[in-house]
Amino acid sequence: MRILIMESSMLLLLTAVTTGCVSSPSVTKQPQALPAITEQPTKATVLTSKPTPTAKTTDSSTPEPTISKNPTRCETSQLSVRRVSEDAGVGNVALTYAFTNNASSPCTLYGYPGLALLDAKDQPLQGIKVIRSKDTYFSSQQPRQQVTLAPGKQASFQVAYNHISSPQENCPISNKIEITPPNAYQHLTVTEEIKPCTGKVRVTPVQAVL
Repeated sequence: MRILIMESSMLLLLTAVTTGCVSSPSVTKQPQALPAITEQPTKATVLTSKPTPTAKTTDSSTPEPTISKNPTRCETSQLSVRRVSEDAGVGNVALTYAFTNNASSPCTLYGYPGLALLDAKDQPLQGIKVIRSKDTYFSSQQPRQQVTLAPGKQASFQVAYNHISSPQENCPISNKIEITPPNAYQHLTVTEEIKPCTGKVRVTPVQAVL
């Protein structure tokens, strides 16, 4: 009986040893850890909106014409001249002429016009004296004054003389006259017969025509 128990014990021991050699405890293979991937935050795209420059508004309207506060002297090229009336009596004659401003802006006249009497050959008549006078037989004192001529407006003056002659004298007669605006250098020519038997012609300063 002791022998059987010992054999059984040996058998169990042998079985245990054999099982330990053949069957080893199972090892669970841990999966290899992957390196952690840190997700980088996506940079937000910032769109900078630049304001569109506003185009300057150009006023294409035509500016209103302005009138100069200090009109300049009238140039001959701006003016025309013509006879507007005639007075006669007791051998005296007075011819009234008027300058007209034909320009688009105002200008001024001041003082006495220039005057020259011409013959048929456009040469100055000999022996004629032009006198600056503030009055004539038909008009009273006319002092010098500055006249501002708006476009289309007029300023007048007189040319006066005596046309009575004696039987023995031949009075000069003009075929044309040259009239120069005050303080100007160029003249205007008018066909006019003037017969100053005394050899004297009076010219008055320009006056505003009302």
